[in-house]
Order: sequence, then C-alpha cells, then structure tokens
Amino acid sequence: MTGSTSVTQHQPNRRGGSTESPRTGLGLPLRNSVEAINLPQLIARQRWLILFLGSCGLAMGVAYATHAEVLYESQAKVLVAQRSAGLNNSGTGTDVVDEDVLANHMGLIRSRKIVSEALAEYGLMELPSLMAKVSDETDQVDYVIQNTSIGKGGDGSARSAAIMNITLQHNSPEDVQKILAAIMRRYERFIVSQVESVMGEAGRMIQDAKRALEADLQEAEEEYLVSRQNAPLFFQGEGSSNVYQDRYRRLSEELLELDIQQSTMRTRLDRVRESLKHIGGGSDLSDHLDKLALIDSDSLERLGAFAGLQVSASNSAEFKAAMPAKMEEARAQVTRLLMLNAEREKLTAVFGSGHPKVREINNEIQLVEDFVRKSKEQTSPEMAFGSQAIKPDALLRAYIGFIEHDIAAIGERRKELIALTTDAESKAKELIEYELKDLVLQKKIARHEAIFDGIVGQLQELNTASGLSGFLYEFLEVPRLGKRVWPNVPLCSLGGLVLGLLCGMVLAVGNELRDSRFRTAQEVDEAIGLLNLGHVGQMSAIDQGIAGLVATDGSSESEAFRLGRTILLPDIKSKKVRSIGFTSSMQGDGKSTIVANFAQAFAQVGLNVVVVDCDLRRPSQHRYLSLQDQQGMSEVLQAKLPLADVIQPTEIENLNAISAGKTPENPAELLQGVNLDKAIESLSNHFDLVLVDLPPVLAVSDPAVVLPRLDGAVLVVRVARIRREQLANAMQRLQSTGANLIGSMLNVVGADKEFDAGVSQYGYYRNDYTRSSSQRKRGRAASATGSVNNAA
Repeated sequence: MTGSTSVTQHQPNRRGGSTESPRTGLGLPLRNSVEAINLPQLIARQRWLILFLGSCGLAMGVAYATHAEVLYESQAKVLVAQRSAGLNNSGTGTDVVDEDVLANHMGLIRSRKIVSEALAEYGLMELPSLMAKVSDETDQVDYVIQNTSIGKGGDGSARSAAIMNITLQHNSPEDVQKILAAIMRRYERFIVSQVESVMGEAGRMIQDAKRALEADLQEAEEEYLVSRQNAPLFFQGEGSSNVYQDRYRRLSEELLELDIQQSTMRTRLDRVRESLKHIGGGSDLSDHLDKLALIDSDSLERLGAFAGLQVSASNSAEFKAAMPAKMEEARAQVTRLLMLNAEREKLTAVFGSGHPKVREINNEIQLVEDFVRKSKEQTSPEMAFGSQAIKPDALLRAYIGFIEHDIAAIGERRKELIALTTDAESKAKELIEYELKDLVLQKKIARHEAIFDGIVGQLQELNTASGLSGFLYEFLEVPRLGKRVWPNVPLCSLGGLVLGLLCGMVLAVGNELRDSRFRTAQEVDEAIGLLNLGHVGQMSAIDQGIAGLVATDGSSESEAFRLGRTILLPDIKSKKVRSIGFTSSMQGDGKSTIVANFAQAFAQVGLNVVVVDCDLRRPSQHRYLSLQDQQGMSEVLQAKLPLADVIQPTEIENLNAISAGKTPENPAELLQGVNLDKAIESLSNHFDLVLVDLPPVLAVSDPAVVLPRLDGAVLVVRVARIRREQLANAMQRLQSTGANLIGSMLNVVGADKEFDAGVSQYGYYRNDYTRSSSQRKRGRAASATGSVNNAA
C-alpha cells in the first residue's frame, strides 16, 4: 500500500462530523439461489457426505443384485409383409405393411385373447412357475402380458424394417420358452383364419357391388342413347357451335340498328314539323328557302323526282316558247340555293357558325338570294309554272310524308325482328340445356365405368391374394431357451452408485442452502461492505503474554497486520484518525488479540501508541501485554484516579497501555459518562494513536456507547463461527449508533481453505525474506551438509 491510501469513512461524531454509513450488504439473503453456489467448492466441503451416500448406494445396488429374483428372457422375431400377385418394384412379390398395420399386430400378440387361448390350448396355465405369480389382483394371463414386450425394427440399417421383436421374461428358462412359443403359434393361426374369413366376406361384398354397378352403368348408357336420339337437329356433339345463339346475336344487332334509325327519324320529323309552322300559305319562296336545308340527301333525290313530275305536268307549248331559258335558270338557282343551305347546315354542325368555311357559304347564299330577288319578276314560280308551282311548304309536307312512311316501315320491320329474336333465344337456351344434360350423362357414365373397373381390379387382387394366403409371416427367430438377463450386477452397482451420489448432491445442496456461514472472504466483504484490512490465522495463546504477539515476527500473520497498518497509516499520520475502537459480534472472536498485535505493529513504525481496555466486564489486554490490573480505566471513569496514574508502559518501545481495572457494577453507565470523553481527548493529544478494546456488540451495549465518540471503528469477524444473520445484526447496531466503520479484520482460525488461501499466500515470504539471519545461516549449513552427504 502507498502512503496516500485513505480509509476514513467520515469525520467522527464527537467532532461534530457526518454520520454517513458505509455501504453494506445487509439486504442480501442467506443464499440467493442454487446458482450462487460454487459447485466444486460445495463438493469439496460436502465430499464426505456425498462419498458416504454414494458408498451406501453402491452397497445397496450390489445387495439388490445379489438377492433379487433371477429373470430369464426368450425372444422371437417375426417379419410381417403383404403378398402381391406379381413382383413389385423390389422384385420380392411382397408389399411391406404400414406402421398402423404393424401396430395392430403388436397389440394383437399382447392381447388377453391370444395369451389366454395359448396358455389354455397348450396346458400352460398350471405351470408351477406361473402359479407362483398368481395373486388376488393378477392371474397367469396378466402376469404374462405384463412381462411381454414388443418392439419394431431391426438392427443397424434395418431399424425401419417391418419386424416385430417379441421378448418375454420369466424366472424359469424352460417355461419362458414354452410360453412364448405357444403365444406365437396361436397368433399365427389366428391371423390366417381371420384373413381367410375377411377375404371371403370382402369377396361377397365386392361381387354384390359389381352387379349393382353393372345395372347402374347399363341404365346410364341407355339413358344417354335415348338422349342422343332426341337431340336437336343442329346438335353435333361435344364442341359443336350453337347456331341459334349466333342467330340471336345477329338479330339483336339488327334490332338495335333499327331502334337507332327510328329514333333519328322521329327527331327529324319533329324538327320539320316545327319549321313548317313558321311558313305561311302565301309566303314567298325566296323567304323560306333556308328551311329546305332540313331535308336529307336521300329525301332530296326523292323530292327532286316529285318536283320533276309536277314540272312535266305544267310543261306547255306556250311556256316552252316563251321562257325556256328563264325556267332553266330559275330551276338551277333554286337547286343551287337548296344545296348551299344543306351544305351550310352540315358545316355549322361540324365546325360551328364562326368557321371561315361557314362564313364563305353564307356569303355565297347571300349572292344567290340577291340574284333571285333581282330576277323575281322574270323567274317567279307563278310565271314559270302557273298554279302548279312547287312551294317550300309543299316540299316540307312531302318530306314529312316520306319520313312518316319510313317510320311505319321501320316499325313493321322491328316487329318481325322481335319475333325472330324471341324464337332464336328460346331455341338457343334449349340447345344449351341439352348440351349440359349430355355432358352430365357422359360424366355419369365415365364415373360408373371407373368405379366398375376399380371393383373388378379389387376382385382380381382379392382372388389372387386369397390363393396366396394374403400375408407373409416369416419367423426370423423362434423362441429359444431363456437367457439370464436380470439382475445385472455391474448395472445394479452403477445404478446404486449414481443414485447414492445424486442423493448426496441433493443433501449437500440442501445443507449449503441452510448453512448461513461464510465460505469466502468475498462473501464477507459483500455482506458488510467494509474495507478488508487483512486475514489472520492461528495466533499465540493469551497466557504467553507479550511474548506471544506476532505482529513483528516473520510469520504470515504478521504480514496481515502490516497490511492493515499500511492501509490505516495515512489517515493516522494526517491526524484524521487518532482513536480507533475494536469490537466483534460475539465473545471469542479474537478482537483483543488483534488489538494487541495492531498496537505492536503501529509502535514498530515509531508511532506513540496507547491501548485502552474498555472491556470492563471481561478485560484481557493486561494479560496480552503482561501488565498489572489492580487499577485502570474503571478508576478513571469513577474519578478515583487521574488518567496519568493508570498509564503503564510495556516492554515494547513506543507502546503504552491502560488496563480495565476492577470490574464495576455499572460499566455501561461509566462508559456513557463525560469522563470517557475527557480521557479519550487527553490521550489523543498526548499519543499518536489510541486503540480501544471494546466488548462484543451483540453481547452488551458498551460498543454502541463508545464507538460514536471515536474517530474510527474496526469490526473483527471470526468467519468460522459467525453466521450471516449475526453479522447483519452487528452491522445494523453499529450503523444505528453512527459509528465510523473504517474496516474489518477477518479471523480465519478454523475456517475453510478458501479463507486460508488469503493467509497462506504470505508463506512465500516466510521461506527467505521473513527469516532471521541466524535461521538463514542454519538453513544454508544444513543444505551444505546435505550436499556433502549426497556426494559421499
């Protein structure tokens, strides 16, 4: 440890400092779980219990093997396969049965029917070895079934084979062979008889099914024949087209076209009639020529022919002589005007009224109309045609007559198409219905034929299998004289040993879980959370006095005290810690011995140390330091003597001590008085370190009274005796008083090797570094003498 190491937890209470408690592990359970147990260490600690129970188990196994009933086993192997009429893919002429069939055979062998009939048939019911097994709850059949086991599969690569391994165990080698042989013979006969019976019944049922199916198939074929004879003329079998359906489609399309055409004509008729209302009877032709644009091109041709007939009727010799040229000119202009108006209507419908072409037509119409007006008197209809002249209203009325005639014709045609469409639809549905019926009949016949072929095939296989006995029973191994299989001495011994060891492990774990002792120093550190000042082992007895202290010799225990001194020394030299109290959980933990050795260790480095024995009930420091105990701390606390009169020097340089003095009647009250504070303060001012020996904290309340008034407190733990709950109670008491716990010292006397490991590590230094010069000289002389003797 370096000189800068500090262990001060907080300033002591008597100086008005903090009372912050150090971290502790008081909340830890005795054992968290089995996982918290170190298995190798557990085995090492509980080895004698485990070995004892293992030995007991081994002895019990051997005893059982020696006195158990001897059992003999007979075995049989049977291959179960189904015969086929010819060779299968493997060329064996057999089909391997599936798992369900094999399981049925295995259950049949162990059935009460087979076993009881076998025993009765071969007179085995009265065997003495079987009669000895009979009880109120078990008869001979039950005993045989219980001792019969059946497995499946072979060995190695044949483990999936359809082989039954039947074994029977009994206490007589001859009887076990007889019983198993009788069961196997009865099983074989039962299977053969059942197969023959089942095949006969199955054949009869299949024959009945065949005859019934033949009648159904013949009936279905006759029904199909009648259906084809009554088939429609245009039905040509599967895949033929439906002519009525095609006709229905064409008529429907034509009817749709007529409906569109009729609707168009009715619309045009309404428009012409509306235009005719605006034309008066005496109107001028040139004023209503634009109304003639409503006439379609086809009707214009028919109206032209009509106008030609009227012109021919008014064509006289006088007209021909007077105005032949004017008449032709007027007709041309009128015709041109009609054509221009029609063209304008079309362009307006396509491009709109503002299109250039429409405007161009309008200009041309205007020119023609102007020309007609200028030539009115020479080309008027009255002059040209007289009373028979064709006027615009006459043309429109004629056009209305054409449209009404066309609408009537379309109506008649529509009636004809509706009648034809209805007839085609009805016949198309009839043909489709017949096609579906024909398909159903074909599938019915095909289904009957497939079933019929399957039944015929089964009947053929049944007849063939009946001739071949259906199943192949091959006895691969017949029952033989029973072999001894139990008891197996090595197996029983091993089982007993394992069982004993397991019981030992269970008891060891239980003991470990119930044991609240500490097993390692790490467990102690985790439980209390204090700085570990060191581990000390075996120390000298109290009757040796100051000569028995080990803090300055070369032992491994002295190294533990030097380690603790190194940890505490920085705070002591810096005056942070001037007084330290030592206590333990219970009496006999070695705290007084540790106090005396610590005092010697601190005095060795030049510190002026004083030891104060405040264990007024069982004082012991005067014996460890070889002092008188006639007067001491008891007299100081009672104010009978001054402090200076009770301080005694010791044989160790820089070490003084104050013994306990005479035992008072009220030690707790004396320690709680103000005289103790004055004494501690005075000693702290005159000495570098004050070490106070206090009673156990769980025994009396004295440590709880004194420790809060000291700079630090050290808890001595004897791990071989302390229990977890005791240490937890001690820590709780110390913390509740506000004591400044600065560390712990472990006394590992009588503890396990896990604690000894922390002490034995100093043995390395004992070999050379901790021996005196005289010891090293004697060692070298002994080595030299040994070398000479070896050479001689």
